[in-house]
Amino acid sequence: MGPVQDLHDRLAGVDPQAGQELEVIHRNGLRLGKLVNTLLDFSRLEAGRMQARFQPVDLAGVTAELASVFRSAVEKAGLRFEIDCSPLPEPVHVDLGLWEKVVLNLLSNALKFTVDGSVGVSVRAGADRAVVTVSDTGVGVPQQEIPRLFERFHRIENTWSRSKEGSGIGLALVQELVGLHGGTIHAESAEGVGTSFTVELPFGTGHLPAEAVSHEAVIPAASDIAAPYVQEALRWLPDPDLTVEALLPSTAAGAAPEVPATVLVADDNADMREYLTRLLHRAGYEVRAVDDGLAALEAAGPGRTWS
Repeated sequence: MGPVQDLHDRLAGVDPQAGQELEVIHRNGLRLGKLVNTLLDFSRLEAGRMQARFQPVDLAGVTAELASVFRSAVEKAGLRFEIDCSPLPEPVHVDLGLWEKVVLNLLSNALKFTVDGSVGVSVRAGADRAVVTVSDTGVGVPQQEIPRLFERFHRIENTWSRSKEGSGIGLALVQELVGLHGGTIHAESAEGVGTSFTVELPFGTGHLPAEAVSHEAVIPAASDIAAPYVQEALRWLPDPDLTVEALLPSTAAGAAPEVPATVLVADDNADMREYLTRLLHRAGYEVRAVDDGLAALEAAGPGRTWS
């Protein structure tokens, strides 16, 4: 995806048609990557190899920040976006990357099936747990379909949505990831009224595998997980000029230092190694590239012996 974006940046101003075609390639690549990653997540979960690391986070703050990524898209769709994330009495242990997938899946689902009204996100404290709700005033779900909402590959036919595309695995993944956190999720819905999904995550760590728990607080940072979700949502809206860059927090690096730093790149994939080297050279850095870890250790410590 990096080389495609790089090629687009070089050609868009010279050949607008080529730029548009590369944008389509990039968007479809993001969608394909999102689907592949979702299937891989299922595979890891079924094999018991999902490597989660549960750390204490300010769940209200993190959830509000994730929701804000969707604000422009929701408002562009003519909907109200209501975020009410009250501070919790204590941190909640979550794997931040997996929690992002939970929230982003629920939000994109709400936007997809809501034609007017609002989309809402709330966080509040329950008796011994955090309660997170994503709601909408969308088309709703027939009562007979609610038991099958979290069934893998199940899609509700003959229902209005902003897009007929979909694999029917987003909500199934959400249920699995919430369960991995020792939590629960349930849905309430009425046709023509809307739908709400409520996630409950216990406080403390007694419900989590001891070996996967860290008590070191995690500092939320911008990630690339949101981009495919937001990019897909943008294609459901009527404004083709709205870009994902307008919605996501800026993660652009600052200018290279006046005295170029030397960056050591170690990667066993030659294409990736060469691509990273080109990017860093262009940013003004000195680059040394090697193809394995042993060579990297030797390069990092000239004259030193490593074992």
